[in-house]
Amino acid sequence: MRWPAHGANPLALYEQCGLAPPDEYIDFSVNTNPYRLPPSAWPNGEEWIRWAGEYPDSEAKALRELVAKQEQIRPGQVLVTNGAAEAIYLLAALLAGRRVGILEPTFSEYRRACLAYGCEVKSLLAEESRGFSYDIDQAAAWAAECDAVFFCHPNNPTGTVMPERDLRSLVAAADQAGTYIVVDEAFYPFWRGGFTAMRWLDRYPRLIVLRSLTKIHHLAGVRLGYVAADEAVIASLKTHQPPWSTNCIAQQLALRFMAMESFVKWTKERIAAERERVFRSLPAGRYAVSPSVVNFYLLRPLSGRTEDLFFYLLQQGIVPRHTMNFPGLDGRYVRLAVKTQVENDRLLEALARWSG
Repeated sequence: MRWPAHGANPLALYEQCGLAPPDEYIDFSVNTNPYRLPPSAWPNGEEWIRWAGEYPDSEAKALRELVAKQEQIRPGQVLVTNGAAEAIYLLAALLAGRRVGILEPTFSEYRRACLAYGCEVKSLLAEESRGFSYDIDQAAAWAAECDAVFFCHPNNPTGTVMPERDLRSLVAAADQAGTYIVVDEAFYPFWRGGFTAMRWLDRYPRLIVLRSLTKIHHLAGVRLGYVAADEAVIASLKTHQPPWSTNCIAQQLALRFMAMESFVKWTKERIAAERERVFRSLPAGRYAVSPSVVNFYLLRPLSGRTEDLFFYLLQQGIVPRHTMNFPGLDGRYVRLAVKTQVENDRLLEALARWSG
């Protein structure tokens, strides 16, 4: 069968699998925040109407200034984009025809975007037996042979991270070799106690950081993200970006929700506690999980076929994310989101019933 490129489209997945969707299902393939802001936090009807009728600020000046203030960087180091996906394709356009390395398994759009712009793509696979980690000396030598490297941190789909010392060593080695390193921090807001590469921007001019503004605030339909980098890199990216790339509604929602820092902190704590509870509650000796620090993780059965588990979960109204299109995983795992306690209990019950 032709496996979907991404999660978060359950009805299409059921159709492609030749299954009738159940009356009720829970989408564990989508990795946005399972906790939503209350209705009182949202705009009123008049605000929606006004924003829908206005041209957006083509420079997203207010939003760039807010990002810069929160991250302690300069507004000129920020480019607001139509989701992190646009940022990835803008970078691929800038790197057209060059040698690009991708630390894998990881988000498929890096490879897809770079191939679309004629890049020569090479990959370095994480060591699964060591918790999906990399040998930093090997990674640094490999990065030096590339013009640019993409690295998702925390990584999608494994949910794993590098020690801060290792990531900084990799960034420094890449910068010294003349290699741009793109650190995609789309899931950083879910990482309790985490660190960001954003703090190193002024030291390493070839460091580029990506962020999504939609995952943590459950705004996937809005499409908003940004690039943080040296001013010269931002200026070059802007030459490839269409005018009015980010709409007025997206900008206004981001300005409203980014100020709610207590919600992000609360979410981190809830996600971490629930993820740890799920891991403790899995049937003993029957499943392996990746050492995730965020709101999703990889899971594989220690006996039986993962593909059989995948179809079983679909039939139980649990929608997992397949890993057929992740190099180095090749379908041996499913990716599952960390959702609410009630939803996670449904998953745990289904995993306990599966006989393999």
